[in-house]
Order: sequence, then C-alpha cells, then structure tokens
Amino acid sequence: MKKVLAIVLVLVLSLTALTACAKQEAKNSFEGKNVRVVIGSTSTTGDSYMIADMTMRYLAKQLKGNTKVDAVGAGPAFEAISTAKPDGETIMMFHDMTYLGVLFGAFDQKYALENMVVGPRIGTNPGAAFGAKATAPYSNMKEMADYLKANPSEHVRVAIESGGVSHIGFISYYEWVVTQYGQEVADRVDVIVGGSTAEKLQMLWDGNTDVIFADYSSLLQYTDPKVEDKLRVKFVALLDKIDGVDIPAFADLGVTLNGKPFAFSKDFIIYLPKGTPAEYIAELDKAAEAVAKDPAFIEEMAKQKYKAAFMPSAEANTYIIEKRNSLDALIKAAPSLDELTVK
Repeated sequence: MKKVLAIVLVLVLSLTALTACAKQEAKNSFEGKNVRVVIGSTSTTGDSYMIADMTMRYLAKQLKGNTKVDAVGAGPAFEAISTAKPDGETIMMFHDMTYLGVLFGAFDQKYALENMVVGPRIGTNPGAAFGAKATAPYSNMKEMADYLKANPSEHVRVAIESGGVSHIGFISYYEWVVTQYGQEVADRVDVIVGGSTAEKLQMLWDGNTDVIFADYSSLLQYTDPKVEDKLRVKFVALLDKIDGVDIPAFADLGVTLNGKPFAFSKDFIIYLPKGTPAEYIAELDKAAEAVAKDPAFIEEMAKQKYKAAFMPSAEANTYIIEKRNSLDALIKAAPSLDELTVK
C-alpha cells in the first residue's frame, strides 16, 4: 500500500511539474513587459499616432504586456529603434516615411530597412490628401494645372513635408505636370516646406500657401459648409481611393507612375531592432493577426477611413522593400526641394 501511495505521489508531482513547465513555456516574450512604441511623428492628432494608439490598445491584450505610444518624431524614432536592445521592450510603428526619408536623403543610410527588422503590417491608410481653401479657383489638381496653363502669370504654392509621403505625392504630381503640361507650367507649382497639419492649416488660412498636404480625417471637419468661409477647406486630390468617399484620387485625374495609374496608401508596419529573436517576431505576427481580425478593431479603424490589413513579417518585409524600390527611379529623377521651394 505504501508503495502504491508513493507511486501515486510521484505521478502527481510529475504532472504538476509538467503543467508548470507547460504554463511557463506558454508565456510569450512580451508578457508582463513595458513596451515603448515610438512613432515618427510628434503629433497626437494625426494618423501615425491614432493608428498606433488603436493598434497598441488591442495588441497589448494579445501580448499580455503594457504598451505606451511615444510620439518622438522621425529622427528620434529611427535612432531609438537602431540603438535599442532586441529584447521586445522598444518597437516602432510607422508608415512609409520609414524608408522614404532615407530615399530622399533626409535621414542617414544607417536607418535603411535592412538595418532593422520588418515586423507585421497591421493596417493601411488610403487617406493621404491635398486640400485647398474652399474659394480656390479649381476643384481638383488637374484643374489646378489647367488654371496655371490658362493664367501664365499665376503660381500655386503647395505645402508639404520633406522626405515623407507628402514629398512622394508632390513629385509624382510635379512629374506628371511636366509630362502633360510642360516645364513652364510645372515651374509655377512651388513648394512651401511645412510642418504639422495644424501649422500647414494656419499657413493656408494666413494666405502663405495655396494647397496643403494632410490626412483626410484631419481635414474633414474643415470641409463642413457650416465652417466659416475663411477657414473652410476643400479636398483637391487623394493619393488613393477611400471606400465610400467621392473625392478624385490621383489615378482618377490621370496621374501615372511607370506607365500605371498612381495610387499610394500608407502602410503601417511594426519595426523592431536588428537581432530581435525569431520567436518574438512569430509571437508578434500571431498577436497582430488576431488584432486585425477583431471586429471591434476593424470597426474602429473604419470610422477614421483606415483599413485593418494584416501581413506577416516575412511578407511585409518583401512587400515594403519592393514598394521602396519601385519609387527609387522617380525620386532620383525628381528635382530637389531646394530647386522647387519658394525663395
């Protein structure tokens, strides 16, 4: 009898130990950690912060960790991700400026995609937009070129940011104007280098620029007919189509890149320090996929005209590098902002 009890006790202890080990093994690499999420914007009202904030609220539950979005700006974000330990405690979530800044020469080559780990894509924003005062003598950016052609003494000033999505949107438009309307017309589309959306809006209202680049959701409130005339804005182009929104995109206006209609949505991807263990990436992929399938997350993104669009890290890496490479020739052929900026 004692021998039987001893055997039973050994079995119970063994099962307890195995259960404990299983629980320990099931714990993911982010569980219980405080994860700093840097973004390449200092604004807490733009799409960079809004998408990161939404994503991390859902992702933290999946990873059982604590996430905090830190709006530090592009340079500090790139530096943080390039110098952080690959321990899962510092990650970056940002859009295409991650590689565009390097292509345009605004940031050092050490911040190239090859020097960080491309994690999963969580969503996209098709709402990159150009807006003008509601009283502007053109309703879209094709009509803007027509207006310049018909009025040889007129110029149009466009406020963009250097080295980002607005920069690629502008030069794609500029090169199209050169091709379709000639250099003389294109030379009268001038650049104003702006800052945040709030700063660019103030420039527009003060009469210091004619067109600004911003996110659809951040300009929408100013398009309401109830807004006083001096503040009211109208959309003159989107870089890509937004479901349910009747605003012409570049492709609708005839803008092309490499012979194909130009369309550009921002891809929001999680990036990690080089050397991050493969199991961390696998766990992040699994968690990000669960978030992107969550109906509540999908609905919350859709309210801002964003899209949940999961892509695992391996696919995201191939995709974003191919996207970067497809823009390389356009960027190299385009004049520098120094040549285009109003003196």
